[in-house]
Amino acid sequence: MAGDPSGHQGTGGLSIIPPTNSTLNEVHDMTMITSSSLSRIAEPITPTLISPAMLGWRKPRQVAYINRHPQLNDQCLYFWNHQENTPVPTDSQDLIMLMEDIYVEQRGQFKAHKLIVDADLGLDGRLRLIVGFSTSCATTLMASLAALSPELLLGPLSLRLRAGSSQGVVLPAIYVDNDWIDGRPLSRDERGNPLPAIDLLTEVQTLLRHAMAVDLLPHQVRQQQRQMV
Repeated sequence: MAGDPSGHQGTGGLSIIPPTNSTLNEVHDMTMITSSSLSRIAEPITPTLISPAMLGWRKPRQVAYINRHPQLNDQCLYFWNHQENTPVPTDSQDLIMLMEDIYVEQRGQFKAHKLIVDADLGLDGRLRLIVGFSTSCATTLMASLAALSPELLLGPLSLRLRAGSSQGVVLPAIYVDNDWIDGRPLSRDERGNPLPAIDLLTEVQTLLRHAMAVDLLPHQVRQQQRQMV
């Protein structure tokens, strides 16, 4: 496994949030802490704003790979230890996330096309998921995301990853709005053939832009800024 060209290190012991059916609170609110010694107020109380960075919520984005690595048996989600050149399994293969971006790019020594999903895990920080763009895992994931409404796409998503019965196969499952989502039957052309991965990606990106009420997704903004330099 080649190192991540973005320079992010993937060796942290991130604790992934296990899925739950309970109602999820928004994860972006700032925490306001005030002095509350009301019995001895001599001056108006000035609130002290504690930023997420001070509380450790905004860690640098970690990178995790979705893949059946031969050293990990049935563990499908792992970080990469660049110093020892070995995979480091995450604490769980289940996570709850808010999706921030999704795109494809060439990575690694062989310039392989990878599907990139940038996600916010709340108190566990921000995560970049990387999976082969042409894999059944990527197409299944994109088909399920494309089946969601813009409102559901922007809300909390539960992602479960499991090893398939065939060698090298990872099975992703999306749980949202009290239901498991499988968009593969809907992601077919007029002849019943599965849609190409790039068409699925375009559909999900269109939904995400609509949900976020933006013209450009974050990766497109970065591309535009690089072109202006």
